[in-house]
Amino acid sequence: MMIWRVSLFWGILGVAILGFFFPGEVGAISPMKKNDPLPVTVEADKLSFDPDSGNYLADGEVFLQRGEWSLFSDHLKWNPDDDEASGEGQVRLIDKEGNSLSAESFELNLGTGKGRLHQGKAFLKENNFHLDAKELHRLDEKNFMAEEASFTTCDGDQPAWRFQARKVNVTLDDYARAKHVFFYLKDLPVLYFPYLFYPVSDRKSGFLIPRYGYSENRGMQIHQPFYWAISRSTDATFHLDYLSRLGLGKGVEYRYIAPNDNRGKFNLYHVTGLDEGGDRSAFSWEHDGVLPGRVRLVADVEYVDEKDFFEDFGQEAEEYNRETVESVIFAQRNWEKLNLGAQMKYIKDLRQSTDDIVQRLPEARFSLIRKRFGETPLFYGFDSSYNHFWRREGETGDRMLLRPYLAAVLKPGGLAELEAELGLTQRLYWTSEQDADDALVDFSVALSNRFSRIYHPDGKSIKKIRHVLQPEIRYSYIPPENQDEFPQFDHLDDIEPQNRLSYALINRLTARIEKEGREATYHEFLYFRLGQDFDIRESRRDRDPGDDPLRPFSAIRAEMILRPTTWSYLDVDGTYDMNPEREALDLLRIRTGVNDQHGNRIGIGYSFRDEEYEYLSGNLSLAVLDPLFLNYHGRYDLRDKGNDLEHVLNAEWRFQCWSLFVTFRDRTDDGGGREKEVMVSFALKGLGHMFGVL
Repeated sequence: MMIWRVSLFWGILGVAILGFFFPGEVGAISPMKKNDPLPVTVEADKLSFDPDSGNYLADGEVFLQRGEWSLFSDHLKWNPDDDEASGEGQVRLIDKEGNSLSAESFELNLGTGKGRLHQGKAFLKENNFHLDAKELHRLDEKNFMAEEASFTTCDGDQPAWRFQARKVNVTLDDYARAKHVFFYLKDLPVLYFPYLFYPVSDRKSGFLIPRYGYSENRGMQIHQPFYWAISRSTDATFHLDYLSRLGLGKGVEYRYIAPNDNRGKFNLYHVTGLDEGGDRSAFSWEHDGVLPGRVRLVADVEYVDEKDFFEDFGQEAEEYNRETVESVIFAQRNWEKLNLGAQMKYIKDLRQSTDDIVQRLPEARFSLIRKRFGETPLFYGFDSSYNHFWRREGETGDRMLLRPYLAAVLKPGGLAELEAELGLTQRLYWTSEQDADDALVDFSVALSNRFSRIYHPDGKSIKKIRHVLQPEIRYSYIPPENQDEFPQFDHLDDIEPQNRLSYALINRLTARIEKEGREATYHEFLYFRLGQDFDIRESRRDRDPGDDPLRPFSAIRAEMILRPTTWSYLDVDGTYDMNPEREALDLLRIRTGVNDQHGNRIGIGYSFRDEEYEYLSGNLSLAVLDPLFLNYHGRYDLRDKGNDLEHVLNAEWRFQCWSLFVTFRDRTDDGGGREKEVMVSFALKGLGHMFGVL
């Protein structure tokens, strides 16, 4: 009978102790439930009961296991009368994930839920979090208090950094708050905080680690963000920036997630100008999601009140050299074969006046997607649009465009696919200066086919290669019509006549990759398209002396996407004008690079457009210098020799428990000078970029 009582006692005590220190691991199971579904294993050199004191005892290499947790100790004691339990001698709690809790001794009361560990140490593997405390008190299920405590995410007896405090109060899923805190580098105290708090869950409010830097345009810079976890579906980051030459920046970024996968963010930023800069502000809103009624809403709204805002505050080439700002709000509803969409679009020119720019406020489109007539090869469809064009200066008005069309899809002899389409475009105008309308016919026919062949290289992993050859030819026709009486809002108001033949040849190479023990995969490693247009109308143009020569052939366009391996690429897109009086390259873009999928990559780009630009770009990322990680991006103007358009170097010194970030940026400003900037920040592993101080 004594053996049964002792076994029952250790089962109850095992649940109690493990649930006491780690309540989340044992759920809502009471330590006194005898029908607990998780078994408890107890091993010890000696299990006994002292009738004089009423204590149950376990001595000598005590091992207690329940679920994922294991308890080791030299001595355990429990008195059921007062619910007091204690242990001493190399007390350790370990789970299968590697989390652990150790102490020289502990006392706990199973009735009140209070207890303490002496010379306690805790380790959480997920963030490599170490906590040492002279006394670690459990106040209740969620609240703990540590005295003479230090914490770090660094390994070793002498960590690279640590916080040390007289007292730390920890609330699970909330914050750890500490008083009289010193921040140590090795054994050297470098900072003192009367009060410090940091989140002990992934998503809590707090200050983010600041960034410091210097820019020739902005001067000395200090950026201090604050993160606010408003709710499970909303949060915000507040910014306070000191820019010694431009002013004091204040901003907020608000992010939200709503039902039906609606998500978005608002940005608002304002600068109070100092000596060299006036006040300026910027606003943006991004949204994507589905509203009630299955209406998809997409918003990309942006506003700046000063034309030089991006020049002063832009970080990348796509920002600081922007010439326009566009705002679009778009809504769309789709049915099986019907599509209805509407948008508001506003454009602001950052280089000159916006008064004469045509704004679409609003624009609506309705379409009936091509639908078959019964079981015949004939189809019908309908496209329409409505635009209200507005501007401060110049003609304004409305335009409605209606285009019903008929189409046929045939496969003559089963050898090719023939597709023909006949449409009628009706344009109706109501403007501030005139009303007008007209109808315009368009016709097109396309012929295409696919030829394929499979090769058997019998390589180590590449067993088959399929080559697909796809020739295409298309004829399009729009009769000439005088459209001078129509207003000119966009390209649809002056539809050019067409009598054009387009032809192209597409090549595709796809490899079947078979590796032992794996399913076969397919890798398209080459796409190559060569195409050109022949303008029949231009070839028949009457040419008088002094007129431009006939140029019926368009430039040849070549597109290639090459992926010889999964870690390398080469993309080429170019057009070449072969007309005799020109014979020159019009456009060429080349991108090539390698990526080993381990943080090392290099890429080179070349961009050319005749009479406009020619520059080289490159990017490089290196992880082989661990713990130094480098990233470089640069652009070099080949026409203006010696003009380095942009250089950006990011360096991270990444150690086991901390990282230092340095960014150097050098670019050409609008005045032809150089704008240089250096930014510095750091992060402590496990604590991320977030903490709080007072």
